[in-house]
Amino acid sequence: MKTKILLCDLDATLFDDKKRVSDEDLGSINEMIDAGHRFVIATGRPLYSAKVVSREIGLFRDGIILLSSNGAVIYDCATDKVIARESLPLDVVDDLFRAALSENLSIHTYTDDNVVSEHLTREIRMYTSVIKMPFAPMASIPRDLPEPPPKLIVMSAEENSREILIDFEARHAAMVGERAESVFSNDHLLEYLPVGVSKGTGLRTVCSLLDIPLENSIAAGDEANDIPMIVAAGVGAVMKNGTDEAKSHADYVTKRTNNESGVSEIIRKFVF
Repeated sequence: MKTKILLCDLDATLFDDKKRVSDEDLGSINEMIDAGHRFVIATGRPLYSAKVVSREIGLFRDGIILLSSNGAVIYDCATDKVIARESLPLDVVDDLFRAALSENLSIHTYTDDNVVSEHLTREIRMYTSVIKMPFAPMASIPRDLPEPPPKLIVMSAEENSREILIDFEARHAAMVGERAESVFSNDHLLEYLPVGVSKGTGLRTVCSLLDIPLENSIAAGDEANDIPMIVAAGVGAVMKNGTDEAKSHADYVTKRTNNESGVSEIIRKFVF
């Protein structure tokens, strides 16, 4: 048997619009793992949140890898260990915090156990409630960070949030230079990652560590931050409810949405 590996985004892919996972999808995932295949939760969420969520939905077990922070931190559920980690340079963290705060935009980063920022904004309140990770105020970032973080996020909750964040990204692109890379995980979240880090590089790292050929990999997603793994995988699948940008890079677009167990459709078509 050829061992297959499926990398699957959470929000709007595995999760339905109410942040639930269907019994059909859970059954399909466990069936593929029990048959000797591997499953990777590939998410923009930090590792703390990915671990909480994977336990809550019953997918914290042997055979599952957590690819968190859009590929910056990779964790093996079987051994309970981080197996790969990348971090942002502290100087770019400093510059982006100064820029965002000067424009009254919400910005935060992470320690192992908390979302951290110098101010608790309404956006951070909303974000932490969704990802189920506590907030801790920090007097001065990056000075008080215990170590360089895996990523940071600039947020907007305004109606035209995408336009606000695109404008911020464009105006500060020269300042950021080649010290970090930016990507949207949805209309409200502009993420800055270490150079070279993406769900695509995470896919390559996981396949290398598990000795699984790239051609045996499948990626499932819906948004711009999923595109690198959709392109890198042997089969890149995008949900019916995915963005047009993501669909333009897909090998396959599902007939079902995230509310209709679309992940099971992918598993039945490309794993078994």
